[in-house]
Amino acid sequence: MPTPTVDILMATYNGERYVAEQIESIQRQTYQDWRLLVSDDCSTDQTLAIVKSYAVKDPRISVVSEGVRHGGAKENFFSLMGYSTAPYFMFCDQDDVWLPEKIETEVMALVDAGSTVPAAVY
Repeated sequence: MPTPTVDILMATYNGERYVAEQIESIQRQTYQDWRLLVSDDCSTDQTLAIVKSYAVKDPRISVVSEGVRHGGAKENFFSLMGYSTAPYFMFCDQDDVWLPEKIETEVMALVDAGSTVPAAVY
């Protein structure tokens, strides 16, 4: 059975201290069929440059919005949902670190729930 693609939606703002570690934790996932979509809310630090440096090396990573002031994390995440085309998506904080099996565990729970019922996992 083919694995479904998962869009990971990351809203960033002045997260240069943390964002690289979070991106690397996503790259270390046991589940590899993902895309990281990043929307930056006009950071004034090096957040965007850091994200772009990873995007150059990993085609699964894309900056989908920059230079747009969303006004907060909620609005930024909401705007990111419009870029997602995958059957599943996950919200991702810039200052988090994911355990290696996070995506795999959550996708398998959704697949086990079946496609006929709405489901959310966390």
